[in-house]
Amino acid sequence: MVVGITFSIFFLASDSGFSMLKEHRQSQRQNNTPTEREIGKRRMQSHFIISGTRFPLVERPIVLAGRTVNLDTVPYSPAELDRIVGLVGLKERAWPYWLEDWPATYALAEILDGEDPARWPGPVLDLGCGSGVLAAYLRLRFDIEPFSCDFNGDACRLAAHNVRRNGSLPSVGRVFCADFRSFPAKAVFGLVLGGEMLYARENQLPLLAFLGRHLATGGTALFADPGRSAAEGFLESAIAAGFAVETCMVPIRSGDRNIRVYKLSR
Repeated sequence: MVVGITFSIFFLASDSGFSMLKEHRQSQRQNNTPTEREIGKRRMQSHFIISGTRFPLVERPIVLAGRTVNLDTVPYSPAELDRIVGLVGLKERAWPYWLEDWPATYALAEILDGEDPARWPGPVLDLGCGSGVLAAYLRLRFDIEPFSCDFNGDACRLAAHNVRRNGSLPSVGRVFCADFRSFPAKAVFGLVLGGEMLYARENQLPLLAFLGRHLATGGTALFADPGRSAAEGFLESAIAAGFAVETCMVPIRSGDRNIRVYKLSR
């Protein structure tokens, strides 16, 4: 059980545009990029197709903050990673980040487990959603389906599937492919989640700029990082950008390292 999660406080300091997300989905359809609703018509069972090649798809239950999330995933191995990379290439947008199990996801679930959704002044956005683990958890824990966004099309297809698998209510279809640097909506969110989005130092300022445009007044953003050097300076940059910033360390059951969670609010 995780104990002692205490944030350290460092600084206290019109149209939502959701129709643009619908327009973005229509654009995806015109460009032959599958939307979640379209993906829902293709029931995935034993395999997942990447660039025309079939990969095994297996059920993998994982426990997040005491709740079992049922995922379908391609089993990770160096050999499978090499196969996928050989098909999709080495560019960042194509790299299969969704294939791996990220410790920050567990930390964010521990923080969210004690939250009251009624205090979030708007919908939830999971940035860099990967295979949809956090969205699936939120459906199980709160009967809330967040907007889930990733710039990798394979991640979005798998996330849409896993979101539908979890929760008691029908999925409303909120997974979409986009880059936060060129976000396709003017929407604002009450809670923004970013698990290990600080893997590259050059992400810091664009992420803060994104929050400046899309985090609702009174809203919160949670970014989790396992201690990469690329995340150094994020605290100071967030304060300089005018956000109230708190941090805490979350011990992870399944590992021997703590995850730092940054809580930004405005």
